[in-house]
Amino acid sequence: MKKVVLMCLLGFLCSCATGPIHVATNQTESMKTSYADPKMKKLYAENETLLKGIYTRLNSSNVNFYKEGLGLAILNDDKNEKLHYIMVNIRPSEITFDEKATKPEQRFSHVLSNYFPKYLYYIKKEDLKRDDIEGLAIGIYWPVRDHSQCNQYGGFVEYIHIYFDREDVFDFLDKRKTFVEAVNNAEVITSLDLQPAKSVKPKF
Repeated sequence: MKKVVLMCLLGFLCSCATGPIHVATNQTESMKTSYADPKMKKLYAENETLLKGIYTRLNSSNVNFYKEGLGLAILNDDKNEKLHYIMVNIRPSEITFDEKATKPEQRFSHVLSNYFPKYLYYIKKEDLKRDDIEGLAIGIYWPVRDHSQCNQYGGFVEYIHIYFDREDVFDFLDKRKTFVEAVNNAEVITSLDLQPAKSVKPKF
């Protein structure tokens, strides 16, 4: 089982008052520029122009980024070797759920099946044809709110991160693999219902 180096990103907001804002409002807020690992620093410097291009591409289509959601991510393989991924974490404005009307598993399945295939097509093969880049780490975040109280603010944040091997992304974009086939080879991490992040194996 692969082990993911990640931060537990749980956002909790109160009532209907405006709480913490998790959506980046510009390129600076979208980019993760600080890395402790020397290899990550080097890779960021080599790929900064690429990452800014990804920002421009998605921003021109009104796709919101999670704060510091665009950059690089690390995944440790079975031999505890570090694999490096282009990281794209987004917060699409069209995804929101009523806590009272949905269950965590329903929200997970809906986002996985309906939104990940859509947003994978914003990625180009050239984005991943980089030295020392093994794949794509794409994450989708969404708010869960009590709509009887407020459907604009408050609630909490859930997310799914998927770490795809580069070749699986290529095969999906070229329609040689279905989304389900690509996900079956990927590492999937999720945090639902304010619970700690965990690795899961989706069932379709």
